[in-house]
Amino acid sequence: MLEALETRAAALAERRARRVRAALADALREDLPSGVRVEERPDGVALVGRGLLRRWLVDPALRWMVERTRG
Repeated sequence: MLEALETRAAALAERRARRVRAALADALREDLPSGVRVEERPDGVALVGRGLLRRWLVDPALRWMVERTRG
């Protein structure tokens, strides 16, 4: 009985995590600068793009985007 409860809880948690990842990715896609894309990954959401670290250092919009997702 306990194993069935744990299995159900794990499935519910995974479903919730997928919904949260999808919602976060959708919200980020609305404000992405050109050349940057959002990837949904099993462990979260990633911003991907050429020279992204350099751009992050000089572009306040990218820094704000990253800060907005922490919480």
